[in-house]
Amino acid sequence: MAMLELNGLTKNYRTFSLGPVDLSLEAGCAMGLVGANGAGKTTLFRIVVGTVRRDLGSISLCNESATASTALWKQHIGYIGDFNPMYDNWSGYKNLAIIAPFYPNWSQEKALKIAQRLGLNLDLRVKHYSTGQRAKLAAILALSHTPELLLLDEPTSGLDPVAREIFMELLFEQMAAGDTALLYATHHISEIEQLADRLVFISNGLIVRDEIKEDLAESWRKVTCRIEKPLQKIPNVLQHKSEPPFHELISDNAEATIKFLNEQGAEGIESSRLSIEKIAVQILKESNQESHHV
Repeated sequence: MAMLELNGLTKNYRTFSLGPVDLSLEAGCAMGLVGANGAGKTTLFRIVVGTVRRDLGSISLCNESATASTALWKQHIGYIGDFNPMYDNWSGYKNLAIIAPFYPNWSQEKALKIAQRLGLNLDLRVKHYSTGQRAKLAAILALSHTPELLLLDEPTSGLDPVAREIFMELLFEQMAAGDTALLYATHHISEIEQLADRLVFISNGLIVRDEIKEDLAESWRKVTCRIEKPLQKIPNVLQHKSEPPFHELISDNAEATIKFLNEQGAEGIESSRLSIEKIAVQILKESNQESHHV
């Protein structure tokens, strides 16, 4: 079942446009939304959760149309974003108490266990929380009702390394049952490299690639070879460095590239895997260059 369906989602500002965006996210899938700062990730999240009005397109969450006329669809969502409403003059405990009735599946026991694991003192007033402590409270609010859809926009911002690791453990546990869909926006691919099943790349407001992570890891390679004659228009090569007769290539289809090199008489052909982070950087660099050529 699709937990999130975006069709033709569009938002236009004076200096920036998002979309049209088409996206489908199934239950049990962890999707990484990867893009540079300013690519449109936060705008997309704000539209989905209803804090920014879309210009065009439709949103469906758990088979319910997400409209402004009702807020009940928000009960399906656990959200961490650039703005997480909290009552600064109230304690962490009281913030949990005021939010809990909105979610039928809220578990106070789960909330307290998460707070304990993250080391958050719920007795303090939120106005005395540090940035990291506020991020921990946002995580508790997002996870304690076991949402069907998790929307996380740079959720580890402000967390120290230990808290970040614990938070990622919590996400793995949440996803283990297979009932939750996760959309995780970041410009640090290493954060979700182990967790994500799919990687969606956004650049200048547009989805430029939607890939299964394992397919990316399998098809992309660094290829090296020796050949005396010049090499031009090599299939599927996105980066080419050479000091003749030595060549180093980055290919998004190593099989096609190596076949071409063999046909050209190249020698000493070797290929090696690339990290997902290296692949992501190359995809975003390429899409950014293409947008400037339009």
